[in-house]
Amino acid sequence: MSEHKQIFTEILNKIVAERALVAPRVKIQPISSGGANFTTQLFKATISHGDNELKLFAKVAAVGDKFRNQIEGFRMFETENDFYTKLIKIYENLQEKHNVPQDKRFVAPKCYGCSSKLYEEVLVLEDLSAQGFTVYDRMKSVDWDYASKAVEEIAKFHALSVAFEKENKEEFNEYVGTLTFSLDKETTKHFTDIINKGVNLIKEENRSRVEAFIASVGRLDDDDMFKPVKLNVLAHCDNRVSNQMYRVNEDGGVEVKIVDYQTILEASPAIDLVYFIFTGTDKKFRDQYYEQLLDHYYKELSLAMKRLALNPDEIYPREDFDFEYKTKLPLGLTLAMMTLPLITVDEKNAPNVDKNLGMDNFLVDNTSDILRERLNGVVDDFVRWGLV
Repeated sequence: MSEHKQIFTEILNKIVAERALVAPRVKIQPISSGGANFTTQLFKATISHGDNELKLFAKVAAVGDKFRNQIEGFRMFETENDFYTKLIKIYENLQEKHNVPQDKRFVAPKCYGCSSKLYEEVLVLEDLSAQGFTVYDRMKSVDWDYASKAVEEIAKFHALSVAFEKENKEEFNEYVGTLTFSLDKETTKHFTDIINKGVNLIKEENRSRVEAFIASVGRLDDDDMFKPVKLNVLAHCDNRVSNQMYRVNEDGGVEVKIVDYQTILEASPAIDLVYFIFTGTDKKFRDQYYEQLLDHYYKELSLAMKRLALNPDEIYPREDFDFEYKTKLPLGLTLAMMTLPLITVDEKNAPNVDKNLGMDNFLVDNTSDILRERLNGVVDDFVRWGLV
């Protein structure tokens, strides 16, 4: 039995004991993320007891000291465990207190157990795939049905953060104090190398503009990069399609769930929106839906705030959102240059998830037509907007 499977088995035994299941039969299956996951080994499990089955999904920490030491104050696994054991309960209570309709609530996957033991961190959740959810094809741009629902979910997530701070600022600040994430100089250099490698894929007529942009506006060593301007929220900060799951319901409607909460930070809400747009959409989508998607986010954020007895016109009027988004918009190109090579990499060229993983492994070999098209599409937009 592998080390990671053994760790998962131990927590499964606890879940069985806590539920006093009679004659349980446990089946464990390792699964692959297809090159979309970089920190954990993934498993599915089925616990059969009588005529019932409990379908579970688990993430077991797979990275070693090399990766952990390159992220100062490394708490990625603790951050996600705290989300499921603390923050989501606060959010559920807020939604219950304000009688938010069930179909308008932010809902995270159900958590069955977790452990923050060093090097053996594990999180066990309900298996959404057993309910018909799947991950969107990261090689394709999202369509409007998907994008609109994804934006609605992140808007609900942000609104709950605002309510949390308004109703219990002391507890909010205490929670924020546990959230740490920063990169050492060597790691920052690795990401700069990724960006510089991507510059070679930019059309020659725009290449010097992009190089100048990265050297001035798009630096990764800017401490204010994620900081809020007009509104402070607990942001997801890795809001890409690989960290979401979706299904198409019988009525044809799309349902999206946000997953993977390892990177929650106190940040600008625009970060999650910019990240999603410039890593999940292509130029064709943005040509048709870009402004509509921004309008949709603000409308859904306002509605979510109102359901929590908050006044968006006082807390975050549209002009404040527009100013904040415009301020953070340049980050969209930096994020695209940094993350699209990983998002669109073939599974065989993706970094191996093991104890030897380091930030240098993220400098992947990716010169695909998909990456070239997506990067140049973002650059074309930034040129058209006069930002590059």
